[in-house]
Amino acid sequence: MKNLTSLVAGTNQLKQIHQPQILRLNNAVDKEVFNDLLAGEKVPFVTDEMYGQLYELIKSRNPSIKIPKEEYPNRINDFLNGTDINEYGAWVYYPWSQRLVHILDEDEFIEVRTNRNQYKITRAERDILGTKKIGIIGLSVGQSIALTLAMERGFGELRLADFDELELSNLNRIRAGVHSLGLPKVVVTAREIAEIDPFLKVTCFFDGLTDKNMDDFFLQNGKLDILVDECDGLDVKINSRIKARELRIPVVMDTSDRGMLDVERFDLEPDRPILHGTVEGVDTSTIKELTNEEKIPIILQMLGIENVSLRIKASMIEVEQTINTWPQLASSVVLGGAVGADVCRRILLDQFHDSGRYYVDLDEIVGDRNPKPFVTQVPKNPFSPMPVDEMRLLAQKYQPKNNLNTVDLDDNIIVELVNAACAAPSTGNDQPWKWLYHKGTLFLYHDEYRSFSFGDFQKTASFISFGAAYENLNIHALTLGLEPVYEFLPNEQNERLVAAIRFKKAESPKPELIKLDRAIYKRHTNRNPAPKTAIPVSIIEQLGGIAETIPGAKFQFFTDEDTLKELGTVIGACDRARLLNPAGHNDFINHEMRWTSEDAERTRDGIDTKTLGFTNSQLAALNIIRNEKVITTINKLEGGYGFDGLAHKIIKTASAICMITLPEYNLANFFEGGRAMERFWLEATNLNLAVHPVISPFYLFSRILHGNGEGLDARAIKELTELRKKFDKIVNLGNNRAEVFLTKIAIAEEPVLKSHRLPLEQVLVLNK
Repeated sequence: MKNLTSLVAGTNQLKQIHQPQILRLNNAVDKEVFNDLLAGEKVPFVTDEMYGQLYELIKSRNPSIKIPKEEYPNRINDFLNGTDINEYGAWVYYPWSQRLVHILDEDEFIEVRTNRNQYKITRAERDILGTKKIGIIGLSVGQSIALTLAMERGFGELRLADFDELELSNLNRIRAGVHSLGLPKVVVTAREIAEIDPFLKVTCFFDGLTDKNMDDFFLQNGKLDILVDECDGLDVKINSRIKARELRIPVVMDTSDRGMLDVERFDLEPDRPILHGTVEGVDTSTIKELTNEEKIPIILQMLGIENVSLRIKASMIEVEQTINTWPQLASSVVLGGAVGADVCRRILLDQFHDSGRYYVDLDEIVGDRNPKPFVTQVPKNPFSPMPVDEMRLLAQKYQPKNNLNTVDLDDNIIVELVNAACAAPSTGNDQPWKWLYHKGTLFLYHDEYRSFSFGDFQKTASFISFGAAYENLNIHALTLGLEPVYEFLPNEQNERLVAAIRFKKAESPKPELIKLDRAIYKRHTNRNPAPKTAIPVSIIEQLGGIAETIPGAKFQFFTDEDTLKELGTVIGACDRARLLNPAGHNDFINHEMRWTSEDAERTRDGIDTKTLGFTNSQLAALNIIRNEKVITTINKLEGGYGFDGLAHKIIKTASAICMITLPEYNLANFFEGGRAMERFWLEATNLNLAVHPVISPFYLFSRILHGNGEGLDARAIKELTELRKKFDKIVNLGNNRAEVFLTKIAIAEEPVLKSHRLPLEQVLVLNK
């Protein structure tokens, strides 16, 4: 074992050695070194193919003559003209492999080695390239470009900058053997170039490109002729371009995705914006400290989200979740090496003059001629907007069950009450209600056209919204001295008429409810991130107390860190299951989200993405998943676990998770549950608490418990079944309660933007 340790230590001493010794035996000093190498038994491997190289040299100089094989010994002997073949040319010693190789000397070596370049690269062009200096930053794609340039002899000096060492996971794309693990990447590349052509000059920058060495990298021993950028560091990407533009040096970059190549001809366009203007305004002083996840929006801005391949988009969701960083494949890296080297050569030979972004996308160039059509699995909305004639007909058929001493209200009061009702929350702000006032009765209808969604399983979400809307109306009516009385009307024949509401004079003031009225128009979902803050248990119990004023409502809350963590796992997995479901994804992207404030203002419904409280990274991820094909790809990969992370971040800052349920799974209880939820939410608003619903478990568990997994695939059913067991172990609900509301509460700054509401004329009909 001692011997092993010393051998490893001896090998490590060579870690930065990348230049071979070139020995010419007609030089006395070189000959002494050569003899010492042989005598010291430092050369276990010797390669001497000088005869074959001379054979090739003679053959290449006589392309028009077919020389018989048997003539070559004499021709070689004549060529040597008395020189000992063992001393002809040069001997190259590679200390890292202890190999000694006999080769032609520089001019003849280059002549033979580049012979097959003729006339794609002429000798004159080869000689021009031999005067050029190329700098490469980053050695994944960069290594492939470097080796391709070396094989073509496309430079005179190559400057390599990379601070990293070769790791096992790099071997999926970097051409190296396992014996090179732990070596600096610059050394791995420089050694391989030296083994291809020991006469090429390679300069290594072991610290990568830094502020300290940037001038040397660009200018020492002559200015670079081309910069090849293949580094991961966004700050280096930007700062190196600023330097290149200042020095009028062209920049080439391959991204190893869709064969995308960037060319920026700062030599011809010194005022050209860097990276085609895609990173204007990026702060390079802070960008260095960003995580890989935080870099994603900048990278997508730089690459253009529409230009990124489906697999990369899918992978970006997984960054720092199930994978460390975005993937690269050897085939893409090798392609990038070929394209990058080719463009560098043509720029250096004055054969290519443009800037731009180019694609060598093999999926398109060598694509399936009969691709399977992309078929969406999203069910179409079978409903039409509820017509006023149907509303009137249902109202005319209504026969009150109870005689009440009711009062008829004028239109202004009805407008005021319905306005308050419509300020209630609804799933995705879909506002599924319509109202008609007829002969002293206010009718509440379910407009299924507005609520049709994956989240509204068995209409439970809509009926929670109706309960919340009714409760707003009830509270505001009390402030006017009125007491509404509702009759719950859905039946097996028709569930579109939800309730008939009549009004009588209030018998008692009910101050505990009237105080909630001032919160009706202030109430909002608050997704703003904020540090975790403890909320006194007495305050949380106060919220529960107001919720439980609805008969049968049960309030539970959780503040223990371990429990919150477990709930975060359940919520995150349910969020993922919803987004990976084609119908759930369609709801979220096309039904709920409003991608611009203009769209939110125009439609007056849905959720403006600016109200989500997302970081730039999360908004970038949101934009990635808008594409149905990305979701399909993630599903095929059985991925999507990056979606779980958002819930963990939300729960991590929760003061508590609160839950409201009612005794039995039926629409009447969901309606009453909506009332309890709204009382809770209005009370929280009065207490300046942030309410952020995390409701996906309830929407999905109902499909497992009451729908035999309807609308879910086998993977989701299996996972949700296990999640339900985990969830019930925490909350101890059983399987037949009306699970109404699950929310985070916290203390956070009030959002500037809040959800819009439909114009009242679209939802209210006054029919005297």
